[in-house]
Amino acid sequence: MRARSGLLAGLWVLCLIAAPPPAAWAQAAPAAQAPSAKLDRAQLDQMLAPIALYPDALLSQILMAATYPADVAAAAAWSAQHTSLSGDAAVKAVQDQGWDPSVKSLAAFPSVLDMMGRQPQWVASVGDAFLAQPDDVMNAAQRLRAQAKQAGTLKSTPQQTVSTQSGPGNTTVISIAPANPQVVYVPSYNPTVVYGAWPYPAYPPAYYPPPPGSVFATALVSGIGFGLGVAAVNSLWGGMNWGHYDVDINVNRYNNINPGHRMPPPPPNANGRAAWQHNPANRGNVPYRNPEVAQRFDAARQAGRPGGATPAGRPAMQGRDAERERAAQAFQNRTGQSIPGHAVQRPGRAGEAGMGQGGQARAHDGGFGPRAGQAQLSPEQRQRMDQRNAQHHAETMNRSSAFRGAGNGEAMRGQLERGGAAQSSFHMQRGGAHLGRGRR
Repeated sequence: MRARSGLLAGLWVLCLIAAPPPAAWAQAAPAAQAPSAKLDRAQLDQMLAPIALYPDALLSQILMAATYPADVAAAAAWSAQHTSLSGDAAVKAVQDQGWDPSVKSLAAFPSVLDMMGRQPQWVASVGDAFLAQPDDVMNAAQRLRAQAKQAGTLKSTPQQTVSTQSGPGNTTVISIAPANPQVVYVPSYNPTVVYGAWPYPAYPPAYYPPPPGSVFATALVSGIGFGLGVAAVNSLWGGMNWGHYDVDINVNRYNNINPGHRMPPPPPNANGRAAWQHNPANRGNVPYRNPEVAQRFDAARQAGRPGGATPAGRPAMQGRDAERERAAQAFQNRTGQSIPGHAVQRPGRAGEAGMGQGGQARAHDGGFGPRAGQAQLSPEQRQRMDQRNAQHHAETMNRSSAFRGAGNGEAMRGQLERGGAAQSSFHMQRGGAHLGRGRR
């Protein structure tokens, strides 16, 4: 498996990336590890704690999407501006966006994109680890599930089914699946509570609480809670192949929701599934920090960049690059600061100041993108719509986003690619724990 690196989503995130790493970083990681150094169990468990208890299929798609952090930035901004859409309808609405299909699939789950959009450095680090250490990442998820099960917090509910089966080497595999295959509930939980006694005091679990205004921001104290069910029939096409340390794709579902990027049918003995492979051409300007991963993928990534050798069938990216330039210029005009790692003043670009619509529309996708002037629904209207789509009763949740007014999705993607490359470490938010981005 494969890829990684960071993003920006709103001015406060831009300022976070522009700021130097905190002084505590020197104490948290005094050993100057090489970029290829592997993360240990404590670091992996800390990183995976916020998502290890998600349904298998959703977890697999988060891991895939995290290898395209710039696309995640753009998708999160888009989702915040299209609050009336979720489930399969949202994924169909982003078919004309230039994101990787794994990122498009997350448009079905606004709460997931909201969390990922607010934590760009964490997204980048998850993607890095998954490309460099896929087996270790999957083992970490199983360790955390076993810990939560032992603590009594991970169990079957009306929203999810938790099952166990024998795995390789006399291990036990814990699987999580929606109780209703057509309705997906995204769990919300506090990792500092749900796993019981945490075995790594120096690496407390990462915790990214729901945004202010969410029911879980005040009501979730212990255990696992669920918001509204999401009607996701074809959007959930991923799967965890625990026995082979791989993530799989349900080709039928994938093709149903991605008409412009259809996969060939798998062999008859594959049960309709195909192994996922990272596509470096979709990585954009975000480099690979792990040397071994870079050796495998960077040539193809470079070929997919603006000015590189464009692969056959892939649309030119110069228009998208121009949007990034305009986004950077607009940011400098507002704040008086330039985005780290991005030289705004370039010959021939002085007159570009506005932010246009991002993304290269594909005539063959048949989808529809952001609509100018689309009415923003109130939280109550949004809840009623989701309940009708899911055909299932769930408790009310007011979703709020840190991205409201953040701007165009592709502009955010461009800002990440310029600014994220300049930041080589990040500060995990709890108890002063730190985790390195450049230590793969």
